[in-house]
Amino acid sequence: MQVCTMDYKKLSRDGKTLPLECYGIGSFDVLSGIERYINNPDCSDKEKAAIPPGTYWIVDRPEGSFFNRLRAEAIDMAHLYRNHHAEWFALYNSQTMNDYVFVNGNRRGSFRLHPLNTDGSGVSWGCITLYRANEFHSLRRTLLSRPKVKVPGGNGLLAYGRIDVRGIPDYSKCEIK
Repeated sequence: MQVCTMDYKKLSRDGKTLPLECYGIGSFDVLSGIERYINNPDCSDKEKAAIPPGTYWIVDRPEGSFFNRLRAEAIDMAHLYRNHHAEWFALYNSQTMNDYVFVNGNRRGSFRLHPLNTDGSGVSWGCITLYRANEFHSLRRTLLSRPKVKVPGGNGLLAYGRIDVRGIPDYSKCEIK
């Protein structure tokens, strides 16, 4: 099983980059959250902010409803950036065994592991987003080449691995309301 860590204490000087360290594979530059919340665990209780600290299982991305599948396909075709939603992974929080969690009384969810678009554009709405698409595809190939494991307490949930997101948020320090 693949184990990766992302530690908010290892934030780059400009605040835009964190390392996703995947043991035996390498370290990848990532971001989490939209611009005003980017990589800030103190705001991780806000919608589209950085992913909250915790343990996340790397699992197949749920397909969703027919409408959501159609919407994702249309977005992928319109952008032509070779960043296909079907290649993304879901990140299931170990507390809920789902892709949502309650943080400071607020529901956060739809956590994903995915790249920015191949032209460098794109956003992270609380996902773990790799800056370089080629690095994402390398990580993806490695994850898919290994057998899935049963998640303890996951009612049969199978995972490629887990990501430990480290940090101690202080929600009172989030200056964005």
